[in-house]
Amino acid sequence: AVERGTGLEIVYALVDPLAADADDTLNQASALLARAESQARAAYPRLAVQTTMVPGGAVSTLSTASQTAELLVVGTRGHGALASLLLGSTSVGVSARASCPVVVVPPGAEVDYRYGCQVVVGVDGSDVSTEALRFALRETARLDGSLTVVHGWQLPAPLDPMALSAAGYTMNFTVFEERTRKYIDELVEQARADEAVDVPVGVRIVYEHPVQALLDASRYADLVVVGSHGRGSVAGLFLGSVSQSVLHRSAAPVAVVRHRNDDWEE
Repeated sequence: AVERGTGLEIVYALVDPLAADADDTLNQASALLARAESQARAAYPRLAVQTTMVPGGAVSTLSTASQTAELLVVGTRGHGALASLLLGSTSVGVSARASCPVVVVPPGAEVDYRYGCQVVVGVDGSDVSTEALRFALRETARLDGSLTVVHGWQLPAPLDPMALSAAGYTMNFTVFEERTRKYIDELVEQARADEAVDVPVGVRIVYEHPVQALLDASRYADLVVVGSHGRGSVAGLFLGSVSQSVLHRSAAPVAVVRHRNDDWEE
């Protein structure tokens, strides 16, 4: 918020305000918000801070708050993919439904950005990945860092290169990679022109699953950016496989950018 020149709203969702121990829960929540506000003001005295307590579930409360926010930030306990899938995850649910970009901060992540920070973004040519690319360019420029654009690709299972080779066919990977790089380079240049930013950009085209390609590239990153298609209503509670896998496994903060036209409906 300080770096963006915005205010900060700290939100607490009061899940069951009518429970038998509602008074105790309310007092605890109020104390928690007061401590959070005090910490924020102590660290950044000029920052405009406000706190909000809303009755309701965390996902629905934060998703509603995102409708008027520039950026939504949540933490994750780092349960891992399987546990989060079974137990439910606020970070996954909010990332799938929020109206603005969501940054998910894993335990122990470095959040004090410094000069020369590294931003990584996954691009596959879809509209939502182009929006993620533009977001990543803006963040890289704001943080005075450098950007790595990653495109991981694999042949469909029926076109396994070993099976093709055994059948006497050969794949010209060099030609495919050259054409793909040309296409991705054009996307990057168009996005840079649209955003009017001039930041160092490197492009990595790798024959690897997109999730692994992103995780490899982000090993020393300060921020990872992925796009995700929202699918509305109950389906919107689930992220795409790539964005969700990166969200669960990245050691760096992950920004999830949804397609601006994928607003979820009740």
